[in-house]
Amino acid sequence: MTASALPIAPSHSRRIVQLDGLRAIAVLAVFAQHALKAPLWMGVDLFFVLSGFLITGILLERKARGQSYFGYFYARRARRILPPYLLLMVVSSILFGFGWAQHWQWYAFFATNIGDALNQSGHDSLNVLWSLAVEEQFYIVWPFVILLVPERVLAWVAAALILLVPVLRAVATPWFDSFWPIYYLTPFRMDLLAAGALLAVAVRRDPDALEPFKGVAVLGMLAALAALAWLHLHFPRFRAANTPLSNAGLYSISLVLCTSVVVIALQSRGIVKRLLCNPVLVYIGTISYTIYLIHLSVLYALWPLNMSRYVTAALALAITLAYASLTWFAFEKRLIFGSRGSSHATAGAAASVPGAAPQAPQSRA
Repeated sequence: MTASALPIAPSHSRRIVQLDGLRAIAVLAVFAQHALKAPLWMGVDLFFVLSGFLITGILLERKARGQSYFGYFYARRARRILPPYLLLMVVSSILFGFGWAQHWQWYAFFATNIGDALNQSGHDSLNVLWSLAVEEQFYIVWPFVILLVPERVLAWVAAALILLVPVLRAVATPWFDSFWPIYYLTPFRMDLLAAGALLAVAVRRDPDALEPFKGVAVLGMLAALAALAWLHLHFPRFRAANTPLSNAGLYSISLVLCTSVVVIALQSRGIVKRLLCNPVLVYIGTISYTIYLIHLSVLYALWPLNMSRYVTAALALAITLAYASLTWFAFEKRLIFGSRGSSHATAGAAASVPGAAPQAPQSRA
């Protein structure tokens, strides 16, 4: 759920506008997955990598400057995350009832991913909250790691997570009857956040550190896209197979794809940068958090009308954008910027990330 302008990692003195555009592409991919059954579940993984990059950079900068650290970080996250989150719960209760209240603890303590893994959740439209839970759980621990560990060692910690988490997914596979717990639970998804953190450490040391890897990133993106497309066409049930190979490998392919895309965006020039800096995409990226939160509720409200899939998707997108725009201008921007009323979000507000949810009625994603 990233909903504001993005700081550049080394100094946080400039926005990386192209990352706003990238965030828009990610949230539109998630929307297409749910509205059109497109196999684009990787959109949430892209958000995780972006979050790891942004938040690690922000915290490293505040640590280096000796500025307010925990208070700043958690206060900014609370102001950014909680108001739209609480409003979503109100809207969901009005539309779909209070079924979620039977499992209120998951919603109160940002643990809906655990509830989903245990099949203890409210209305299916609230499944989108699993990724927010992953983030909040990760960021209970990660700021302490950044504060206590030297920067050079932090890079090794992030790299170790990238290598160890796929092994953990493989080892844990026999513990579960389906792949959903592997997909939902923080220990099995934190390699994506760690990949973003590793990029942040690299760019902080040297703003041009990623330039030599641009070509590798393009090849990595193309190879990952080809592998995912081949698996989708030839083994469409590979993701649901719940084997050590599928659980360890599939999300690692997604990690390569999403990390490569972030590197390409950071190093973008010419037409790619112009595309990512398109004002429409930048605006959608700015309000992407609330787009992510509400879009599935809108879809679930429209699906019973039995309109065509594409008409439903178009109407849902229009309603979602209108809702997200209304809440942004009504209170979100003011909460982030205070009386300044700036049109751009600041570094501290840029950090939360949406995740995936059901692909269609009565299914999960």
